[in-house]
Formats: sequence, structure tokens, C-alpha cells
Amino acid sequence: MGFPPNMGSAVSGGFWPDFSVNAAAVDGGYLDGSVILRTGAQANAPGAFNGGGTGNKAIFGLSSLNGRFLSEFTALKYVWENVDGPGGPFFLPPGGPSVQTPYANLVVDFDPNGAGDLRLLVVCDDSLNAAITNAIGTYANNGSNVLTYAWDDSMDVLIVGAPPAAVPGGVAPNVSVGGGWPENSYSFAELVAANPDSVIVSAFTGDGGLPAGAVTAGLLLVSGDSGNITRSSKRLTEVKVNGNDVL
Repeated sequence: MGFPPNMGSAVSGGFWPDFSVNAAAVDGGYLDGSVILRTGAQANAPGAFNGGGTGNKAIFGLSSLNGRFLSEFTALKYVWENVDGPGGPFFLPPGGPSVQTPYANLVVDFDPNGAGDLRLLVVCDDSLNAAITNAIGTYANNGSNVLTYAWDDSMDVLIVGAPPAAVPGGVAPNVSVGGGWPENSYSFAELVAANPDSVIVSAFTGDGGLPAGAVTAGLLLVSGDSGNITRSSKRLTEVKVNGNDVL
């Protein structure tokens, strides 16, 4: 039996609320400890996102990193299986790039001792140009469509909105395949070196792809986006942050 949408529960990594938007939910409480990210196919009126999006987006919040220095985030790993909908480019047989396959966001304040500079980082997104996707994560299939997506601090991250917004600390792109922010990744190590006081926070970012008015957890696992109207269900069977189980 799953928990009612938007209620959340307690896991080893801390309380996790469901930040899902529109026809989407995070379901937990299964005997195997898994969590399901699911989205529906309905179109919606604008207003549920900070921006004008009308899509469906499942957002699983994890609080274990809240208040930690960005430098203390060293690794993320999650294992998932496809229940319904697109399996993405690493599924067998491979599909096209997909925003339904789970990816991760990190909420960071790059100026916690000043006026504040809240940014949303992205890792393990397989919906992008292959050079960017491979710079921000690793993706493995065991041959039976049990997929392991992972990131560590030797890799890159995306910074939502940069460019055109300035990059904290003036860090230059490490991989660039175009002019938009999803086409430029940045060395995590260089970001940390240029912004040593930066902190992972639970905060209201105002980001257009996040739920209107929500103070989200610092780490988010996501399926779908603010334009998604594809039915999908992804089962997370393992989540590790810095090598520690949080599921």
C-alpha cells in the first residue's frame, strides 16, 4: 500500500515529502522498500509550477544533504526499473532521450554569507546531447533492464539557466555543445573550488520547473518535466547518497 500523494514518509535518509506537480506522485510504503515515480498523460492549466508549465512531474525529495557544504556531496547512485512508459536510451531495446527516466536536481546557495545565490543543479539526465549526458553521469543496464544511474564529484553538473545567467565563481564550461544551459556542463570540482562556502539547502528557488511556492528538499529525484504529458512509472529500488542508503 502506497502513501497518499503529497504526504511523504520517513526513510533512513530523513523525511521525504512528495513535491510532485499536477498528475504525478511519489508512491512508497512497499514491502521491498522501493519508491515509484509516476506521471499521468493529462494536460493541465498553468499555475501549478512557478513558471507557466502545464505538464506532469514526479519529484521525490531527500533531506539528507540539507545544510551540508556542496563539497560534502561526493556521490549519488540509484537503481531503477521501468514499470510503464518510455525506458530511455539505455533501456533494451533502446528508446530515444526521455525526461521520464529519473534524473536528479540539487538546490545550492552559492552565496550563503551574502545576499544569497540559489541555483538548481542537474545530474544523471539522459535526455540531452550524448556528450552532456555522459559528462553528468554514468548509466548501466544489467541486461535485464535493471538500470543503475550514478554520479560522483569527478564529473560535471548542469546549472539551470546558465547561460545566459552568469556561472557562480566565473567557472567556464567543461563541455559545451551549444548556447543553451542544457548544452553546457561544468566541472563540479571547479565549481566547489571557486565557491568554497556554497551550501546545499532546502529552499524556495522560484525555479520555473518546480512546484509553485514550494520549499523543496536539497536533493530531488525527478521524472517528467513542466511540459510532460506522457504516462510513465519508474520504480526506484536503491538510492545511495555518498555511499549511504537513503531508501
